[in-house]
Amino acid sequence: MSRTPEIAAADQPRHAAPPETPEWQGDFTPYVVGDPGRAASRVRPALVADFPDRPDTILDGIVVNGPDGAPSATVRAASVRGLSHRHYARVRQDDYALRVTPDSRYLVVCVADGVSSGDLSHFAALWAAQDGTDELCQRLARNGPDELPWPEFLAWVADRIVERAGHQVEGIGSDPREVAQRMAAALTYAVMDLTGEERAVHLLTVGDTSGWVLGRDGDWRPQQPVKNADVDIHSSAVSALPILSGTPRPVRTSVAPGEALVVMTDGIGDPLGNGSGAVGRFLARSWGDPPADFAFAAQVGFARRSFDDDRTAVAVWPTVTRG
Repeated sequence: MSRTPEIAAADQPRHAAPPETPEWQGDFTPYVVGDPGRAASRVRPALVADFPDRPDTILDGIVVNGPDGAPSATVRAASVRGLSHRHYARVRQDDYALRVTPDSRYLVVCVADGVSSGDLSHFAALWAAQDGTDELCQRLARNGPDELPWPEFLAWVADRIVERAGHQVEGIGSDPREVAQRMAAALTYAVMDLTGEERAVHLLTVGDTSGWVLGRDGDWRPQQPVKNADVDIHSSAVSALPILSGTPRPVRTSVAPGEALVVMTDGIGDPLGNGSGAVGRFLARSWGDPPADFAFAAQVGFARRSFDDDRTAVAVWPTVTRG
């Protein structure tokens, strides 16, 4: 026997409850570019027993004021332990440092990549980044970047790594080559002038770290030869402090509002290539404007098959306050 409409209606609630308003917003899905490979989902990060206090990931999201006290640049920075080091319980060997000179004229950046063959290379990266940027700020108080004796500065950083190693590592000698067997780091220092609309930048690179200008149209402009470009056999050989090979010279470039300076280790530089592929398009779209700091760290740690090295990037977007 069928039920009458009146009886059926009586079974329904007279007043539907309004939808509950969530007490939070947001969600997160890890970033993937192309084929992530199996390691992205299978690796279970292991604690580093020898260095338990060194974090897997560090990040910063800051605004830097210029000499006039007005906002001059937005900075995002992150260093992420790679899948290989997570799997094998090895320490993150990349590092970075950010400094502003006392007069607020210059922003000083360093990214450093510890050479994987050295069991203590994360120390070389840490000292090159922190001590090197401190020293560079002091030197910029005496000389502008155009007049700064860059080879002398690099020699100071190399000596500093050797000195620090002698004080803090038992049994290590004072020969730079002996120290380099245990610890060495490739690096890039960047000095950005925080005055003017188009920002002058000086970049000094040792090894396979790199500096780029990300243009308004998403184009990646390398500021040094792209690693392994136009070669048939890829090489992993790298120059690294405390061994000085040749006399690296700074590159002078400029970054305009709407563009970004991006300094990175080869953990990102290798999959980026010349910037024209999928990784270049992904990062250009993600970094056209400053993302949230945690989003930036997640983007630095994107998954892509066969690229499992530590990843570090510092990105700087100039800002101009108009009256």
